[in-house]
Amino acid sequence: MRTTVKLEDEASEIVQLYANSLNISISKAISELVMEAVQPKMRIKHVDGLPVFDIPQGRTIANEEVLAALAEDY
Repeated sequence: MRTTVKLEDEASEIVQLYANSLNISISKAISELVMEAVQPKMRIKHVDGLPVFDIPQGRTIANEEVLAALAEDY
């Protein structure tokens, strides 16, 4: 999709730095940054000094599911 956007100076500088650091186009940089911004972030918390995944409430992963996933061929 082709479109025109007007960015604040600071946002434009960030996009240009990002694009230059990865040797990609400005369009690709904007797309990647937008997609990254809308993806849910993996949250990590510390329990007794150890980093663990902070899994949202409502879904428990059973031991059987873990064992089945480990048994799968990749």
